[in-house]
Amino acid sequence: MKFLFDENISKTVTQRLRGAGFDVTHVLDIGLQSKPDEDIMAYASKEQCVILTHDKDFGNLLRFSLQKHSGVIMLRFHNQTPQNVATHVLNFLSKNETLQLQSRLVILREGGWRII
Repeated sequence: MKFLFDENISKTVTQRLRGAGFDVTHVLDIGLQSKPDEDIMAYASKEQCVILTHDKDFGNLLRFSLQKHSGVIMLRFHNQTPQNVATHVLNFLSKNETLQLQSRLVILREGGWRII
């Protein structure tokens, strides 16, 4: 599974997931910072990446889009420190290694997750 991290995800989280063996690209690495969500979604779809973001707008984008995508994980944490985010994301991924996220939205919180 490949990931594209939105610009609101700390580079520290990116490094931690890469260190754990995940294939992670950050929008800053490919010049997509400050680009519209639609551009980020198009890149992620083309490259078959799951988007990781704090941005609630992706939920609306998915709701009205007919475009297939590789999935979006939307983070809704009270504690948004890189350490907390990385810990919860790694925990979620380790428990859901075989989860198919194609065209799905995961809302990840400290207390669990919901898949739409």
